[in-house]
Amino acid sequence: MAPTHPSPAAPMALLALGAALASAGCRVAYVTRAAWHQAGLMAKREPIDRVLDRGDLSPDQASKLALIPAIKRFGEDLGLASSDNYETISARWDRTIVNFSACEPLSLEPVGWWFPVVGSVPYLGFFRARDRERWERRYRERGYDVWVRDVAAYSTLGWFRDPVLPAMLDWEEYRLAEVVLHELTHATLWVPGSVSFNETFANVVGEQAATRWMETRHGPSSPEVHDMWITRGDHDAWRGVLEGLYQDLDEAYSNPDTDDNYKLERKQTLYSSLDQRISSAHFHRPEPYLREAREGLWNNARVAQYRTYNHSREALDTLLEQRDGDLEAFVRDVGKITANQPDPWIAVARAAALPPEDGK
Repeated sequence: MAPTHPSPAAPMALLALGAALASAGCRVAYVTRAAWHQAGLMAKREPIDRVLDRGDLSPDQASKLALIPAIKRFGEDLGLASSDNYETISARWDRTIVNFSACEPLSLEPVGWWFPVVGSVPYLGFFRARDRERWERRYRERGYDVWVRDVAAYSTLGWFRDPVLPAMLDWEEYRLAEVVLHELTHATLWVPGSVSFNETFANVVGEQAATRWMETRHGPSSPEVHDMWITRGDHDAWRGVLEGLYQDLDEAYSNPDTDDNYKLERKQTLYSSLDQRISSAHFHRPEPYLREAREGLWNNARVAQYRTYNHSREALDTLLEQRDGDLEAFVRDVGKITANQPDPWIAVARAAALPPEDGK
């Protein structure tokens, strides 16, 4: 869902591999394969300076790569963790990483897989198509909705020195900055067992920090910043379209007065309405979103993954506003607010003086 979120990043469940392999709750074969391919990715890392000196990138790619160390320093000045991530690039990495998720046909609750350190995650990452196809086939045969998408960036949350992946250098500068700063946010704070909270929190910080990067580098009135705001506005409109679809689907599935056959019919009607929802919303550039609506299969797993990255952020936005936009104080305080709390959403809603249901 490229337009949905600027950072299609996933932890990949590669953390603490020794503990994972020893855990009866983990899929040992999955973790073993992931570890093998992770090692292959790490073996292709090269220092950014060396790749720049070699001169085999396009001018635009080279300029983007040269920005990454400065973006990292900018994030650290805003209070994000100093990290060894993105100091190298796997420029000759030739695999496509994919993200797999699944939902029951009348539910928007994604299947979860538990791993040490990160807790339960609503997706799995794969380095090879045939590995992913086994899982996809298994869940399809059980009647689940499944969704697979390419992943251009990911994070191991500081357990490995994550490299820049080549596809990242083809993004616009503001998107590259968002992704780098989003991943630094994960390295700064990760609440085990709540991927939706972690992704939404990293979205808030990544967007805010990237805005400041762009305004500092180009000026608030620059064409680059103007284009960023146009794109952000369309992203917000798209988020609103999918939020409305999510709410309508959830209402249909939870209705106790209708049977499953009616719910399945309603499901198809709602998914068929996506084009009209886009046409009724305000987009500056609707074409990419219409293409997104018409490409591939729309189902519960696809919408649920959108929800993972785009949970309601009202409580987080309120906390940031209460700190007058001070990102360093915001990140520090959210860490304190969520520490040892069973539900980070309830904790931040309480801190923001919002009802828990509004915070979630």
